[in-house]
Amino acid sequence: MNKKINKVIATGITVSMINGAIVPAFAVENAKTVSDKNNSIVLNSSTSGENTNTLDEQTTKTKKVITLDELIKCVVDNSDKLALKEKELKLYDDKLDLQDEKDDFSDDNNLKTGNDTVDDFPSDKLKLQKKQTAQSEAFLHDQITNDVTKRYNAIILKKIDIDKLKTGLEIKNNDLDALKIKVSVGLAIPNQLEDKQIELNKAQDEIKAKENSLKNNLDYLGVLTNLNLSDNTLDSSISYKTLKIDVSLDKYLDDKIDSYLKYNDEIIKLTDDYMHGLREEDMNKLSYYENKVVKVNKNDYYEIDGDGNKTFNTQEYCLAIVSYVQQYLNAFNNYQSYLEGRYSLAEAKVKLDDSKKSLKNVLKENYSTLCDLENQIKRLNEQIISNNTKLRSLKAKVDLGIITENDFKAELLKSKELDNSLMNIINTYNILKNSIEKPWVLSSN
Repeated sequence: MNKKINKVIATGITVSMINGAIVPAFAVENAKTVSDKNNSIVLNSSTSGENTNTLDEQTTKTKKVITLDELIKCVVDNSDKLALKEKELKLYDDKLDLQDEKDDFSDDNNLKTGNDTVDDFPSDKLKLQKKQTAQSEAFLHDQITNDVTKRYNAIILKKIDIDKLKTGLEIKNNDLDALKIKVSVGLAIPNQLEDKQIELNKAQDEIKAKENSLKNNLDYLGVLTNLNLSDNTLDSSISYKTLKIDVSLDKYLDDKIDSYLKYNDEIIKLTDDYMHGLREEDMNKLSYYENKVVKVNKNDYYEIDGDGNKTFNTQEYCLAIVSYVQQYLNAFNNYQSYLEGRYSLAEAKVKLDDSKKSLKNVLKENYSTLCDLENQIKRLNEQIISNNTKLRSLKAKVDLGIITENDFKAELLKSKELDNSLMNIINTYNILKNSIEKPWVLSSN
């Protein structure tokens, strides 16, 4: 009880606020768009009948397809943070064993106050902290899954973007060839040729930059998974399913937040009960600590020898005075610690309440955005289906020689741009949906 009370007020609350995907591909030559009554879509990002899942398309057939779930498992298995959580749980086991020894010693030497709330606080708090650590380990698993999923989907999106840019580059090359013919027959001037070449060079540079960035992203994901991803091709199927809430939004979010911050609440309540227990024992008064100080009586340090001579034991007296002063200083320090602990508890309550309000506001904003994105996804999907019908008609015109292949590819490029837009929107949707279903993924710890 003489230890600083503020050391047991460990209730700091931190909630980090932060704020993902599908592409219905070209229906004539690409993957399907599948919709059902549950507003779910599953797509594969292959385009134009070509496999764009790897940087080296020619070797795709010989590479093993690796799924997102497999990559997540690899990252989890290689996570130093998760391994550290296991050590932290073991640490709490050791602390609890040590606390049991302390409690036994206090029982044997009659050192307890008799107030179970006060006496059991150190052990009860350790038990809650161990449960909180076990919960944070599960949360960390979800955070790793969320991080790997975002990185994985970013790679898929970048590959699709590169594929679109390559289609655009092919069109520009065809335009350049056509322009060269026009220049040769005097239907265009050489300066137009130079401008078109500059435009083509810029497109090549953009593709090169994105391919370099893609390689860096793949390399880093390889570091996280401890895999050589150049030996694998990523499964680019991405699912979209709308969020369903069977209760009111407020209740749904409150339940999620309460689950997330459950042990913060319980530790604060336990500490609050402990502080009330101290008040019941008058430990909230300075006099309680002062009464623990052993006062020094100078007369106790006179000694009488066999001849009746009275002498003063200066050394023992000085040691007693030093001990007295130290005890008094400890009394002041312990009382100060109590006052600081009481304030820390009040501060922790306010911070936890603010964190809950802030988190709920973020989740509500995410949900509002989610609803808007659902409408955007629906409209874009309808637009893509309509555009696919148009492309089938244009393909027939190419076969009949009514329009050129390059004209068709220009329309195909517009279709790919719609595909990319949809995939990016769904990627964002999935990220926001996950943050609502698992608010703890918003935290970096």
